[in-house]
Amino acid sequence: MATTGRVLLIGKRARVLNRLAEALRREGLQVSQETDVDRVSNHVDASLVDVVALGRAVTGARRESIVNALRARNPSLRVVEGLAPITPLLVAQIQEALSTPARESRIVSAAGIEPGDRRVMLTLRKAADVTVDLHRLDPLYRAHEERVHSGPLDSGRHILRTKGRVIAGERFLVVRADGQTTVHAVA
Repeated sequence: MATTGRVLLIGKRARVLNRLAEALRREGLQVSQETDVDRVSNHVDASLVDVVALGRAVTGARRESIVNALRARNPSLRVVEGLAPITPLLVAQIQEALSTPARESRIVSAAGIEPGDRRVMLTLRKAADVTVDLHRLDPLYRAHEERVHSGPLDSGRHILRTKGRVIAGERFLVVRADGQTTVHAVA
């Protein structure tokens, strides 16, 4: 799914930013990146940016200061707070910020994992061609990905089986439905 836009990546780990920048460029986006968090507030022209993506290491007052400084120069700036250092997940978050309509106009109205951890629950407002990917960051900070579904689905509620129980670590669903991308952090 190609999107157009200008993205500024801000984080502490250059390796993660480099991988993400490369993946975003393959999607047709213009990307700049910055690891010097103090430099961003005073030296970045926010009018040349559509989305700023902040890594998890940029927190608290520092994060707020950066966002406020950039939004003062570009009120329409969209902010993405990176959920995990998983490149496909971060790409999906940025695609969602750039191209997905307001919540009430989205095809996907809900997505989650059932309490037994073996099935994904998905609710669609209309029939669509859908892919569902489950991403997980395990307690040892390793990334895992599972394609849960790929193909057409009717409107309504769907229950999709996963390959196994996934309980350890942080989990995220990336749902793509007819060109719309949504990202869901799941408990």
